[in-house]
Amino acid sequence: MNKRDLILTACLMGMVIPTVVNAQTSIENNENDNEKINAHSVVQNTNLIPTPAYTTIITSEEIHDNHYKNIAEALSYANGVFVNPGSLNTSHLVVRIDGDDRVAIMVDGRRVNMDKGIMSGRASYDLDLLPPIMSVERIEIVHGAAGSYAINYDTPGGIINIITKKGDKRETTVDMAAGDHGAWKVKVATGGHIDDWSWMATGGFDNVDYHKYKDSDGKTHELPNSDNNRREMNYRIDKKLTDNSSLTFDYGHLSNDTGTWFSRYNPQDYNYEKLINHFALTYNYKEDTVAPGYITYYHNYTQGDTYIPGWFNDHEDEQSYSRWENTVDGIDWRDGWRISKDHTVTAGLMYRKNSVDNISTNINNPFNLSGNYDEDMTNTSIYLQSIRRFDKLTLTGTSLYNDNSKFGGKYVTNGAFDYTADDKTTFYGSLQQIYSLPSLDELYYDNRYVQGNHNLRPETGRKGSLGVRYKLSNDTNLNFNAFIADIDDPIGWYREDNVYHATNFENQKKRGFQLAVDHKFSDKYKASLSYAYTDTHTDKGDGLGNQVDVNAVAPNSYKAIVTYHDDRWTNNIMFTAGTGRDSNYYTGSYYVWDANLNYKISDDWSTYLKLYNITNESYEKLGSLFVGDVPAYGRTVIMGMEYNF
Repeated sequence: MNKRDLILTACLMGMVIPTVVNAQTSIENNENDNEKINAHSVVQNTNLIPTPAYTTIITSEEIHDNHYKNIAEALSYANGVFVNPGSLNTSHLVVRIDGDDRVAIMVDGRRVNMDKGIMSGRASYDLDLLPPIMSVERIEIVHGAAGSYAINYDTPGGIINIITKKGDKRETTVDMAAGDHGAWKVKVATGGHIDDWSWMATGGFDNVDYHKYKDSDGKTHELPNSDNNRREMNYRIDKKLTDNSSLTFDYGHLSNDTGTWFSRYNPQDYNYEKLINHFALTYNYKEDTVAPGYITYYHNYTQGDTYIPGWFNDHEDEQSYSRWENTVDGIDWRDGWRISKDHTVTAGLMYRKNSVDNISTNINNPFNLSGNYDEDMTNTSIYLQSIRRFDKLTLTGTSLYNDNSKFGGKYVTNGAFDYTADDKTTFYGSLQQIYSLPSLDELYYDNRYVQGNHNLRPETGRKGSLGVRYKLSNDTNLNFNAFIADIDDPIGWYREDNVYHATNFENQKKRGFQLAVDHKFSDKYKASLSYAYTDTHTDKGDGLGNQVDVNAVAPNSYKAIVTYHDDRWTNNIMFTAGTGRDSNYYTGSYYVWDANLNYKISDDWSTYLKLYNITNESYEKLGSLFVGDVPAYGRTVIMGMEYNF
């Protein structure tokens, strides 16, 4: 460890981004030593932690009342969060925070990023592979550094933690819907408990037959081979062992058979089938203390197959001509200790073995789209965190040592502060060290169109953020957050002779800010308005200096939501817009209106109507060298009904 690291560690120990609480719910500061913490949550409601820095919670009530179709739709309603396709086509969805797709995605505290790459860019995950929305209790979104839970040194965007439901009561829910584009779904969730056992099971079907969109010529078109056929199931079983310990077993399966197009101007008759099987076993202990512990073993298996049905009969009876398999085995351990009333210490260990096998089958493969490699990477991290409160000031510091089988060891630190000046004003900030390793695809992918690079170096740098939360009145809140990131050796792709090559560029600078205002007009009406500015410049080492990056996030992003809620109705209308997009990759700015109408007929019955892209706006979710090549869905209407018994 060099002198600079020692000095930085001394400054940061005792600092952290506060372990955050619900940004929309007031948490009382009580001094009860037996107040519980959810060990699988970045949200810890303890008397040590003040109001949060920059956190959004999507609650179970919001998920149920709005009948969100999936986790991606729920995230799209959160301020400062943008859902877009990955790097190649719309079959992969990722989120971006602060204009960055490097976001840690967790399910009950387990990281589900695949560390694979290519299809999802630097994000290394696919929202389509997450659990069914009916199995979700809440979604926690932490912007930026989140040192209180497994320091996110390689994901400067932040952390999204999805908490699944525990079967605390006997109830079954059936949700059915149908609408435009040949869309229909049938989903079921059922839960219950007997003595010390509880269970929750969810499953269903979700189908879309085709993709219609409005082109820049003003006409509506149908995209060939754009069907989507999703099957999902998820099970959670809990067993209470003692008053302060329990076991949790989680299993999930998903398959999604989707038509795939790489260009609407030259559509190919591909089919892409995703499959995932995962399970996790968790032992929870010290559950009746302010610093509980747990240890989890988990296994995730993800598979992607590519078919060309035109060559054969039904592709379900044929062998795919290209397959990738991603297997992750991991162990997470975390424990905490209260040193004093205003000081806690947490320690943790994370072990992950990530394996990717790209297979070219014996079928004649003229396109040679398989990655043609079989490699694995092992990563072990051990960390120590200190949280201290000094009256109105909370400081946190997290130190982590990371050992990787291909890149060796690295010492990383994060720190933050939260200062409550008065009952109206809170200042917060963080300094985050970035150390992001190349994915296995970026290192080893090898075919006629995409070439990995064995000599890639990890991305390194810093990200700093500073913000203020201010209560303008009893009904109006304002949140402003600015950030700046400086990254050396950013990993990207350059195109030469129709081949994409992975490389380390020289430097990347990201900066921006977000402003959000929410106002409660009455007990029934409320509104939120947010604006996000993101600027990314990359020096590619080509002698042109820092050049503006063209990415899936518009430099200027706007979101406005008006909500009405009473005993029967939950209605909202959302306006989203993006301006300043590069005309070499996009047809222009976009202005989209969506509406969500939900009516509770009785305690058991409810119905809903969803309207997407009401004005049938012509725009793209993803930029392309062929402008307008990746169009977003046109106007869509979905009607559904839910029954609980």
